[in-house]
Amino acid sequence: MDQTAKNPVLLKLDLALQGIDAPAFGTGFLELQLEGEICARAKINPASPFKLMRGAQGDTLHRGDTQSAVRLTPPLEYVSRVSRGGIKLGNIAAVRGAYAVVELNGGCGLSMPGRVCALCRGRELTEKPGEMWPVEDVIDALGAIFNEGAAEFVLFQLGYIPGDDAGLKRLIPYVEAVRRHFDTIVALSMHPPADIRSIERAYASGIDAISYNLEAADADSLQAHFPGRARFIGRSRYMHSLSHAAKVFPSGAVLCELTVGTSPDDKICEAMAELTEIGVLPVLGVDPERIGQRTAQALFPLGQRLFDEVHKAGLNMSWARDLSHAITPMEARYFVGNAPQLPLLLHNLSKNRLGALATRSLAKMRRRLRVRWVRASFDSSHL
Repeated sequence: MDQTAKNPVLLKLDLALQGIDAPAFGTGFLELQLEGEICARAKINPASPFKLMRGAQGDTLHRGDTQSAVRLTPPLEYVSRVSRGGIKLGNIAAVRGAYAVVELNGGCGLSMPGRVCALCRGRELTEKPGEMWPVEDVIDALGAIFNEGAAEFVLFQLGYIPGDDAGLKRLIPYVEAVRRHFDTIVALSMHPPADIRSIERAYASGIDAISYNLEAADADSLQAHFPGRARFIGRSRYMHSLSHAAKVFPSGAVLCELTVGTSPDDKICEAMAELTEIGVLPVLGVDPERIGQRTAQALFPLGQRLFDEVHKAGLNMSWARDLSHAITPMEARYFVGNAPQLPLLLHNLSKNRLGALATRSLAKMRRRLRVRWVRASFDSSHL
């Protein structure tokens, strides 16, 4: 049996790089759950060595003489329905791993949604941004997804919006509406704001976890891949915002994605150490076009370093979970021999029904206390 068959995260990487042969599903991508409840995403590719076989006993993934059980996310009914405003729900939200993902103003990200915004490419004056869907239509889409049991959490991906708050003011009505209608974890991926007070407002508004994704680990790589991002935002703002957010949000609830292939591996390792030192949880984004001809096995050292750095820093690994487009620190334990069991125990506790309820309840209590403390600080400062 090869290494891929024994290691579900290695299989996740292989599927991301080589795709899956599943002719019954036409074209596009498939969302899968592998052994160990590892979420994966694979492009349908007839030339892939991985073949999906469907049977009465369940789905299996075959490669040569080896096979492994998988669970396939079935086609979802909501995608063809329309909102109260007449918009196809599948245009508003998509299911990625355990998340209902809503892109606002086009979103931004190499591995998810799979493209970067016009600002990052230096074309913000020549390209039209994406849609800011009406709040009520977003609620319709999320409600349909939750009713089908297709996702557990909400992730907003906000593209570039001019202003010192990077668009937070326009986002808050969506967050408040989600809080009114659903009992769920709300995550946000956006560009870092110029005014760090917006980070306090983001947490107070009901956002549980936040990502400011560098993607390119070092300044030179940022300039090479995202010239607009480097010029108008800059790496220093990312690091400053991440550092401040780590003081506001719970441990492990501030994330930064580093996309494999956008920077040399040694720069990615340096960035992981830099991020964990300030309390930020790195994740490894997987974009096949950037990785090129490298094999999944060649990424082993990055996975090992990811787990080691996060474990050494003592960060909570449970906030980054069930991502089909990236390798999380908890998943990276599969690259480490005799990985410590305590992070896994805490992670499993957070995933069962009572643990998930406790996580949401504690998050709400912590937010109330934090907001009360911030308001008292402003009052005492006469601001």
